[in-house]
Amino acid sequence: MKGRLTVSWAASMLIAAGFLIPAVASASSREAPTGRTVAAAASPSLLWPCYDPKTYPPSSPPLTPPTAPGTPQPVSVVNIYVHLRWTAATDPDGLACYQVFEERSNGTKIKVATFGPDALEGRFTVDWPSGTTPSRVATLYIVAVDRWGAESPPSGKINVTIYNDIVPPPSPSPTPSPTPTPSNCRVAYSSQGWYGGMTASVSITNTGTTTIAGWQLNFNYPDAGQRVGSGWGAVWSQTGTAVTATALSWNRNISPGGTVTIGYNGTNQGANPAPSNFQLNGIPCR
Repeated sequence: MKGRLTVSWAASMLIAAGFLIPAVASASSREAPTGRTVAAAASPSLLWPCYDPKTYPPSSPPLTPPTAPGTPQPVSVVNIYVHLRWTAATDPDGLACYQVFEERSNGTKIKVATFGPDALEGRFTVDWPSGTTPSRVATLYIVAVDRWGAESPPSGKINVTIYNDIVPPPSPSPTPSPTPTPSNCRVAYSSQGWYGGMTASVSITNTGTTTIAGWQLNFNYPDAGQRVGSGWGAVWSQTGTAVTATALSWNRNISPGGTVTIGYNGTNQGANPAPSNFQLNGIPCR
């Protein structure tokens, strides 16, 4: 009788130990290619011995399976080291763990990591790209398992790019500088000024090879006291220091080499500097 009690006690301790010893994420036990070292990629506090109904049969059949976890989101991906975050699954029977799977292009799935029921993020490793292949795409998703061994539907899938450490990742393409639009105009400005008033003349010359069909001239006064009054050759308007002159019907077209002269009478508060930032149809003029 004593011998049977000793064996029964030992068996109970072994079963309990199976629940207490944390498992290692399956990906960290795979062999790395020659010359590479793969360290344990997950904190032991996040690893968990997920319930296996084949080893520990439940006392009753599985009840309600867990809901699907949220689609994982990448926190970081460096070489084969992946850090994902997800939202929790729910189950009235109690969760046992979360399992991370990789789905291969041939339809097979590989369990790459297991985390405890309270984990909502985890770090783990996946396989390197084969040989000298620069990179590969790993398709990952999460499955929740309850304490009876019932599995949830899979979460949404996410693709992460795994780069080979012997082949540098591609450098981002530089953003091309915009090609400047060539100027097709030249503006000459002159002004006769006196304290409190001025008369200005503006000549617009088409230096391009095609006709300018319709135009609008814009410039800014250097001094806030300069104001456009009555003008000719254009419809004149001013907002703050910004001045706009819009073509009339009879001078809206400027042929190559042609010049249109417009002008206005205005006022000032003693200063009357000439503007220099002329733009015709949004393009700076020389």
